[in-house]
Amino acid sequence: MTFFATRISRRATVRSDRTGRQPAFPGRTGVRRTSFAVSQLRAAVLVAMGALLLPGAAAAQYTIGAENGDTLQFESAVLRTMLDTARALYADLQEDPRVVYYTPLGREAVSLKDPEASYPWNVVTVISDSAADVQRLPANLREADRAYYNYAVQRMRVVRGTDPDVSCDSILALEEKVVESFTNGWILSRTLFGGPPFPPLDELVFASRAGLLRALLARHNDRQVGACAGQWAEENPERVAAYDAWRQERFPVAGEAEGDVDPEPKDPDGAASGEPGADPD
Repeated sequence: MTFFATRISRRATVRSDRTGRQPAFPGRTGVRRTSFAVSQLRAAVLVAMGALLLPGAAAAQYTIGAENGDTLQFESAVLRTMLDTARALYADLQEDPRVVYYTPLGREAVSLKDPEASYPWNVVTVISDSAADVQRLPANLREADRAYYNYAVQRMRVVRGTDPDVSCDSILALEEKVVESFTNGWILSRTLFGGPPFPPLDELVFASRAGLLRALLARHNDRQVGACAGQWAEENPERVAAYDAWRQERFPVAGEAEGDVDPEPKDPDGAASGEPGADPD
């Protein structure tokens, strides 16, 4: 009788496995469930390992967006390098006994109505290879202080090693690298430190990525390069035109219609380079 009952139970177990009904042996169900869970865990581990093998799949992404909808993404490792560089430059500014810099006592806000006031070459005045005036740091862009400090230190280094006999293109190239150091600091302020968007400075970042930063510096008459802005623009009209077209499409200025862009960069006093009243130096 016992043997007969055992055979019936085994048949019930096999039948329940085929039909999906509850098996006769709950203990065996627990074993099957455990095996299924282990299989799921193994699959999850394999998926995770596959993701690690894909380039950039596991890297955190940080995004900067412009008002026109354009975006740029940065991996955490890239931002870490930018942050380490910014910290090293600021430490150099503070600890180098040869360097003197003047910090702001009071700060004023910059407005979109006067975007030129936010550009690093107008905010930071490099007096010599070891002195910089950073008293005009914008009050409403405090998260960008490290970007302006980047610019100050890198600009002093350029002055320290400048060869007076270099071409205007070389001078613009050096200033381009200095401004790129500023844009790295601005990227940090936007991605890691909660800085607000500010289109004139966002434009510097996107222009750099588009290969148009040097033309932008010439168009906006970066005063750090002096008369070379106008000379470079005259020698590279197609590159300035490419920047103008890109800017009209991607970063248009209110009230500035297509075709209203000045054909030649102006000096800080408002006179076009090469015209009477322009600084010949």
